[in-house]
Amino acid sequence: MDGGCGGGACGGGSCGGGASRPSGGSEDLKHTMRMAMVVNGLLGTLLLAAANATQAVTLWAAALLVLNHAAGHAVTLVGLGRRPDRRTRLSMLHGVALAAASVALVVTAGRSIAGMAIPDVSLASLALLLAIGVTVATATLLFAGRRGTLTLRAIWLCARKDVLPLGAGLIGLGASWLLLDGAPDALVGAGIAAVLLPAAWGLLRGSVGGEGMAGR
Repeated sequence: MDGGCGGGACGGGSCGGGASRPSGGSEDLKHTMRMAMVVNGLLGTLLLAAANATQAVTLWAAALLVLNHAAGHAVTLVGLGRRPDRRTRLSMLHGVALAAASVALVVTAGRSIAGMAIPDVSLASLALLLAIGVTVATATLLFAGRRGTLTLRAIWLCARKDVLPLGAGLIGLGASWLLLDGAPDALVGAGIAAVLLPAAWGLLRGSVGGEGMAGR
């Protein structure tokens, strides 16, 4: 994929992995990335609060998905103008944190299935619908402020890779409501977390490769 949604392949590897950064260093792009980082950070915090209130695993997964983007934007912005070895270390830290959170979420999903926990479907569904709306709005924001490698295709791919798992979360919640069983919600949440593991691996692999090249 060419570029990413505001730096770092959709803000942290969710659309392709690696530790890329925007070309040109445009101030307009930096401003857009900061706005996207703040929006994703606030949305992720809201989803975490909703997950605590509803005990919906899909909301934990959605929060991780969104906060991963915010972290990716932050790593890219902090890394601009710094030495390559420092940028690779930041990306490695991001990859480790994403991998740890994804594994923890899979474990949480397993415990939820074992405990037969049923989430608050109505509130959780509203939170996911809000997340989808904000994702589309953020993609529109990035499209309006695109520069350099931030292409329409890159933005579309990133938005699609967010909307699809969020939509799957709605299906999981609906199935939990129909079956009066929390397993569908937990399974979808675990699936979203599992999808993020390759992104974490891509960040770690890119960081290790970057450090090897910097040490030559």
